[in-house]
Amino acid sequence: MKVLERGDAVPHFAVTTLEGRPVRYADLWQRWNLVFAALPAEPGASDYVSELTARIPDFVELAAQLVLTRDTLPGLRSPGVLVADRWGEIVHVATASNTSDLPNAEALHEWLHWIETRCPECEGETR
Repeated sequence: MKVLERGDAVPHFAVTTLEGRPVRYADLWQRWNLVFAALPAEPGASDYVSELTARIPDFVELAAQLVLTRDTLPGLRSPGVLVADRWGEIVHVATASNTSDLPNAEALHEWLHWIETRCPECEGETR
């Protein structure tokens, strides 16, 4: 199985969030930026979940949806988190041996801010 990397496309998925809500990527694709976290059932995970959910209004302000799940996403180890733009391009992906080592909410917010302010035309000139 291929490990997801920056520049890859988010595989279309259907997961259940930690709150029990079903989420299909097809409903988010081309509408929302994405913060996706696959989290194991471990003691430190609840602190990480609290930190991220406290920032939901900030994520929404940057046109992003937060998906927290215990389900797997092909190519993303758990615990793992990725940030992708609304077209599904992964701009950041991180995995760790435990949840406390994943990027914090502020770092994920910075990636979302970068997505919303980047200049695709300028990026094309540097490639």
